[in-house]
Amino acid sequence: MSFAIELYTSPRMAASLRGVAQVLKKAFNIIVSYEGIRQWVLAAKNVIYQRQVFVSTTWHVDETYIKIQGIGHWLWIVYCRDTRQVLAWHISKGRFFEDAKRVLSDALQVAGARPEKIITDGLWQYQAAIKKAIGWNYREQKKRHIIDSGIGKNALIERLNREVKRRIKWFSTFQSLEGALAFFGLWFYHHNQVKSHNLT
Repeated sequence: MSFAIELYTSPRMAASLRGVAQVLKKAFNIIVSYEGIRQWVLAAKNVIYQRQVFVSTTWHVDETYIKIQGIGHWLWIVYCRDTRQVLAWHISKGRFFEDAKRVLSDALQVAGARPEKIITDGLWQYQAAIKKAIGWNYREQKKRHIIDSGIGKNALIERLNREVKRRIKWFSTFQSLEGALAFFGLWFYHHNQVKSHNLT
């Protein structure tokens, strides 16, 4: 089970549920349906804990498009420049103020302290969400919230988004929200573990 889950969710691997089932059959002569493997992944969900990250000075925030049951959704990510770890993530059907506020509030809870800077694209919801979740006054926010719609200052999280796209290209859509939550819970957990080991 551990090998199958690692193969499916590790950022360094790239295999679909059916692909994992084929590997198990060829390498170990174990026959497991892809649905069975999906259930293993659901049972092994991980979350991001405060002890896994360090206090950061700059957050990169962005949202990227994914599909669940063929319907478009948005994956929101808050990424720490200093530790190269994901502080928080969230899946939503749209790009709304409440979604931006939620992922920022989750990141603040994990980091344990407000960042020195937050870099986002030009999505207008971030302005209000940062004010509500982070609590900077007008002057602080004008100085500390950096808007960069290109790939310059936000290149770090754009690279992470491309890695997400590369990893999920093996399946055009998640079969359920629960499955997507389980996948990204484990995927970001593995990502943070690798970055944590690189810092030690």
